[in-house]
Amino acid sequence: MKNQSPMNRPKKTPVHPPKWDAFHFRLPDSRDQLRLIELFKRSGARTKTEYIRARILDEHFRVVTVDKSREDFARRLTEFSAALNKIGVLYNQAVRAINTYHSSKTAIVMLRKLEGYAADIHRLQERVIALTESFRTIDR
Repeated sequence: MKNQSPMNRPKKTPVHPPKWDAFHFRLPDSRDQLRLIELFKRSGARTKTEYIRARILDEHFRVVTVDKSREDFARRLTEFSAALNKIGVLYNQAVRAINTYHSSKTAIVMLRKLEGYAADIHRLQERVIALTESFRTIDR
């Protein structure tokens, strides 16, 4: 038995957990099933098992509620933030280029571009303020 091939090796017996380690249950009432599913979805738990274990063992978990108006507000605010970031990067690049590499004629052209970027930033900030004010009136 020096060189046993993988085919001839004795099989290992699998290790099974004790019978009392596994729990199974049913909810025969469909209303209870629907309620459990709804509570699971709102809990933020990744799996049903994780949710049930947290409920049985009285562990803390969070409840997630989704408000469509807040979701739309957050999405639009994120878009404005991304646009402001892009404009800010361009603004910084233009200032760096003016200070480092260019002649006075080129600097004048670049300053005009900077004025345009500053105006874009101002317009976006006004839109963010208007969006926030409209959200506050809807939220009340």
